[in-house]
Amino acid sequence: MVLRNSKWSLWALALLTLVLISNVLLYQPLVQQVLAIKLESGVVLGSLVDLVIISPALAYAAFKVSKKQAVGFVVFGLVMARVIIPEEFFAPYTLLLYFGISSEALFFLAELGLIFLLLKRIPVIRAEMRSTRTGPIFSFLPAVERKVSRLPLIRIVASEILMVYYAIFSWRKKAPTHKRVVTMHHKTSAIAMNIMLIHAVAIETIGLHWWLHSKIPVLSFILLILNMYSILLILAEIQITRLHPFEVKNGSLHIAQGLRHRLILPLSNIKRMEWGEKKPSKGTMIFMQKDFEEIHPQVFLVLKEPVEATLFMGRKEEVSKVALRVDDPEKLKELFKQNEESA
Repeated sequence: MVLRNSKWSLWALALLTLVLISNVLLYQPLVQQVLAIKLESGVVLGSLVDLVIISPALAYAAFKVSKKQAVGFVVFGLVMARVIIPEEFFAPYTLLLYFGISSEALFFLAELGLIFLLLKRIPVIRAEMRSTRTGPIFSFLPAVERKVSRLPLIRIVASEILMVYYAIFSWRKKAPTHKRVVTMHHKTSAIAMNIMLIHAVAIETIGLHWWLHSKIPVLSFILLILNMYSILLILAEIQITRLHPFEVKNGSLHIAQGLRHRLILPLSNIKRMEWGEKKPSKGTMIFMQKDFEEIHPQVFLVLKEPVEATLFMGRKEEVSKVALRVDDPEKLKELFKQNEESA
């Protein structure tokens, strides 16, 4: 979950934390004894209002969540109420808990059906991707959204499929080398840093798993799965960095920063270009590979109209300013100049 870009989001998060902690403490015997609190039906009803209505509303105000996720907060509030409220006081509201869980289960089954539909329509999605003549990083998720659904769960599953594809099945692919391509990583340490991360995660996995396995087997297994996922994610980042340089194609810029964010930007939507290395301002989407030394973007593209960028796990964001750093800025200038002359 990501906090909303609002000054009120932090206040909402603070109030949410206060509401949850106060309700948990309310049902602790020691707290009841110290504060001389006597549990009554009115107190329990107040807790239900806090957990089922107030807390989801605060969570919705604090985080960028959909209405469907907000409903999930309501069900989570009911489950939390069942856990912290003594059974004799919660008994009159048990039917409400069953109704909430059943509703969430129906939503889950419907989304599970969409996942099966996604897998079934893979051939149709591949045909749709081929028609766009762009790489999977740019074409797969839009094809899924057109042929299956735009629901957050489907976008997350599609993003995970994309990660597995690049981490395992893309090693025979070659990066484009035509005249309208400018690489972004050759003069940085991006690939080397990712390889170092893989070594660090692998060493940590072996050592920590060996130590934890005899003490806490469940935790050891969870950490093993998370570390394997991390390695796949880093491998996918390496492949996307290698296979998708900055590219001008079909009148648009195709830019990808691993799985973190990618963008197809029509050249005609560029209002002006600001050349010169400087720190980007807030709200600027940066496409720049990592390096051991501090580096800054070389050019800032101010757009006429905001465009939609795709972020990690398929999230969407409107972008009105883009910052770039490439290996050959002079070649990039020439590409922009050719576009202006042809326009």
